[in-house]
Amino acid sequence: MLAEPGAGERIERSPADVLRLVVAAVMVLLVVIVEWIFGDHLVSFASDLLRGLDAVPEWIIRVVVLATRVLALIVLGGGLVWAVVHRRWRMLVTVVIAGVVAALLMTVLDDLVGTDAGQTVVDLDHLGLLEREAVTTTHGIALVAAVLTAAAPWLSRRWRRAGWALIIGLVALGLVDAPVSFDPVKAAFVGWVVGAAVLVAMGAPSRRPTLATVVDGLNGVGLPVARLERAGVDARGSTPYFGEATDGGKLFVKTLGADERSADLLFRVYRTLQPRALGDERPFSSLRRSVEHEAFVSLGASSLGVRTPRLRAFAAAEPNGWVLAYEAVDGRSLDRVDPGHITDEVLDAAWRLVGELRRHRIAHRDLRLANIFLDTRGDVWLIDFGFSEMAASDLLLATDVAELIASSSVVVGVARAVARAAASVEPPVLRAARDRLRPWALSGATRAALEARPGQLAELRAGLERGGQPSAPVATT
Repeated sequence: MLAEPGAGERIERSPADVLRLVVAAVMVLLVVIVEWIFGDHLVSFASDLLRGLDAVPEWIIRVVVLATRVLALIVLGGGLVWAVVHRRWRMLVTVVIAGVVAALLMTVLDDLVGTDAGQTVVDLDHLGLLEREAVTTTHGIALVAAVLTAAAPWLSRRWRRAGWALIIGLVALGLVDAPVSFDPVKAAFVGWVVGAAVLVAMGAPSRRPTLATVVDGLNGVGLPVARLERAGVDARGSTPYFGEATDGGKLFVKTLGADERSADLLFRVYRTLQPRALGDERPFSSLRRSVEHEAFVSLGASSLGVRTPRLRAFAAAEPNGWVLAYEAVDGRSLDRVDPGHITDEVLDAAWRLVGELRRHRIAHRDLRLANIFLDTRGDVWLIDFGFSEMAASDLLLATDVAELIASSSVVVGVARAVARAAASVEPPVLRAARDRLRPWALSGATRAALEARPGQLAELRAGLERGGQPSAPVATT
């Protein structure tokens, strides 16, 4: 019936819950605003629209009401029994808090915002034992929605769907079994907000793919894994692992799940609200499509001659996660290399790789030092195409150049960073990149590193203005 996180479940605050809280809060705000401004007119319209339901045969109404009551008994009663039997005390505390807060909040909102109720569409009082109960009042709907939202991390997908079917049924009954109003819909959204807020505040069992499911996924697509362990590296937007296949090949594995998807959507919302030209494309319709796109760009860049690790597998990992396995690079990223090893030759090699990307209009979009590797033979590699775009715009290509100039300047200084860029990139592109040397256009890691070096971005822009030439010496007397 329910998911089995295990006795030693790891509790964390999930970006997925934050995303649900944001969406639910927006929906509540919209409903309250619409009710406040247009409520009476819409209630009157809905009453006229639904009036025809009183002609529906009574047996159909009985079936719908009975099905909703039975579903409520199974979902709520069964969930309570399961939680007690399996000693899911944290789950019980979480859902009790969510239910109580939702009922109280619904009381406050009823006092603040209200509309004149319309006519009752269908009178269910004559149905005897099937008559209207507390669970179909607005407070009951809010309580049930909050409880089911707060319980979601402990529920399997099938039972989450059953829960939302119950909420839809309760809202429908609330609309037809009482004077028509916004209250049932508002109650469902209030419960959703409260349930998500309680999860954000208290945390819930981790819903990330486990090590075992990652291994199972890779084995299932023909890449048997002999060893896999969590990697302590900078892998923004994914969970990284180092491992070894049974054929002896070294692996770098990254997994993405619902949390990473939600964090990415929140980040995109934040960027959309910025009054800047960031060049973002619309997000993909699902996490699967996003991960497939990364695999596609990685394979495309490799086939076009860019030195990047070979993709060895794409697999699914429960719950609702996806896995990419690459050949591991025997070396270190430039943010972990001794600065003395980042020679002009290394910088020039990095710029040649970026030049190949630009020649084929591929924007990497995350050219931090953490995504540029120097292997033990002295070769430079590009990794992580998770944010990349093919057939990219001039804006994105210029931003790539600006990012590499800025990130490399943190290690090699302004003069060398600008000089190596000027030696590899055409002047028109450098001019476009100069305009992108702004904090809001750079990655978080590069921006944070530059905050410790006040004025360095201005120096970089001035260096590009001179075309990479050193500044004129100051005359002395």
